[in-house]
Amino acid sequence: MVSAIRHKTNELQIDLENEEIILLGHSSESAGKLLRGTVTLNLTEPMKIKSVTLSFIGKMKVSWSEGIGHHQHYHKQEKDIIEHRWQFVPIMDQAHKKAFTLGAGQHKWDFELLLPGDLPQSLQAEGGQVTYRLKAIVERTAFLQNIVKKQTVLIVRCMLPSEFELIQTLEIHNTWAEKMMYDILIPSKVYARGQLIPITFHITPIATKLRVRSLTGTLKEYCTYTANDCSKTDTRIIKLQRAEDPFPTNQPNSSAPVSWSKVLQLDIPPMSSQLAFCDADNEMIRIRHKLKFIICLVNADGHLSELRCSVPVIIISSISQQTELNTLPAYDQTWRTVLCMESPMATPDIEDPPDLATTSTYTETTTTSSSTVPISMVTSGAMAMPDDPVATSPTGDPLWWNGANLSRVPSYRTAAQQESAPFSTSLPSYDQLSVSPRHAAMFEQLSITPRPST
Repeated sequence: MVSAIRHKTNELQIDLENEEIILLGHSSESAGKLLRGTVTLNLTEPMKIKSVTLSFIGKMKVSWSEGIGHHQHYHKQEKDIIEHRWQFVPIMDQAHKKAFTLGAGQHKWDFELLLPGDLPQSLQAEGGQVTYRLKAIVERTAFLQNIVKKQTVLIVRCMLPSEFELIQTLEIHNTWAEKMMYDILIPSKVYARGQLIPITFHITPIATKLRVRSLTGTLKEYCTYTANDCSKTDTRIIKLQRAEDPFPTNQPNSSAPVSWSKVLQLDIPPMSSQLAFCDADNEMIRIRHKLKFIICLVNADGHLSELRCSVPVIIISSISQQTELNTLPAYDQTWRTVLCMESPMATPDIEDPPDLATTSTYTETTTTSSSTVPISMVTSGAMAMPDDPVATSPTGDPLWWNGANLSRVPSYRTAAQQESAPFSTSLPSYDQLSVSPRHAAMFEQLSITPRPST
């Protein structure tokens, strides 16, 4: 009996050409992608049905509670992002019929939908979700159960090749007066889930009997949820790595300056883990990450000093998704690129300040237990500073580039936004092309019509 029931089971399935839809660039700059697939219905015997439909639905929702007991408030909001529906059966010329009979065997219906480029990426966070789903329904006649199949669609957003500054090395370099010179390096601003972040510390002591007590690197996550004009921000430490007494205390007698180096490895949780989320930025969910560094020093008199700083980083889904980005877009698709972005800057770690405007060199002060220390961050690549004088011509008029740094290559989108150079709409005739300019001038003086050469 069981085998007979299984033999008569009808199967409905959704097959997608790509289960992951990769959108390139920021939502305001990204092009759309085509969602394409097939709905397949396998019948072991003829079946009467009323309709066969497929729907694609995208939803965004956030929810959280605040307070305790009677003072507890529950915040929730849900929004439809996108919705589209296909109807395969009945077709237009059969709309007057109430039921249709599909024969035994396999029935296939192809579908496709151009997804807009401003869709938020899929997300499953603690306080909010962004989900996309396909739902196929075979509606049967009265008193018979419908056949339903659901399929999740993953939408991922990746950076564009024009954002090349995101993958350049970041270096925090400065001198703590009368204490030490230090460099903190990370190889990139962008990292994938499951990847290691190597943090390199280079320290050259200046003060005598100075000792590094510990080096700490922390990856911190900030999730902000918004529902009905109310917001909540959750902060958590994703990964922390600390090295106690990382450098030897007894230095050999030598006139050469002492230099210490240490590398800390922070591993980002993989995609299968819920211990970390990817960066997101939409009207209801915003997720950001920061790398924070602490250098704890023991001075000659025994008191402790700490140097703290932080830089923003971007966490993406998978580094394998960058393979599609290795090919530059065609010239007729330059609108798919984004403007060049400035490099991030180091910020002093004082009560987790908000992200600041980017610049090539930044100087700020950070409070230590013993003094106030200036820190600066230097990034590779030349960039124009806001205080740079605007270039002018000998007559005193600003030049066409308005003081922009020409050592930086513009993105495709930047180039596409420039006004195109005017071209002549009239082309020379064959007779004009067949005669050199010198001979043409001579013929014009002699009032002789030139004859094309053969």
